[in-house]
Amino acid sequence: MTKIITASLLLLLVTGGASQADVRSYSAPMVDGSWLDACLTGDGDCGKPAADAFCRGQGFEIAILFQRQAAIDTKRLGSGEFCAGATCTGFRQIKCYTLAGDAATVQN
Repeated sequence: MTKIITASLLLLLVTGGASQADVRSYSAPMVDGSWLDACLTGDGDCGKPAADAFCRGQGFEIAILFQRQAAIDTKRLGSGEFCAGATCTGFRQIKCYTLAGDAATVQN
């Protein structure tokens, strides 16, 4: 619930503030041709840390929304390890955010 409130407040700030912001949604995000795992490593850093790392790699600051989904084969961004089988979890969607001008280049 806290994450939803935080994301909602951030979106309100972004849309209502004087600063321009860039937001982009990625459906079923990929890394090196593989579906992105919801964890950075096999030992943890799942959910927000993994979504934030993906967004930073795309030229954004943070993930303001992410959804997970069961997956068969995924790749972990932090360790480069693969997860194979029915126990893997990937990202269904990640929404990335940055203030305009904060990032030199944002990929579209």
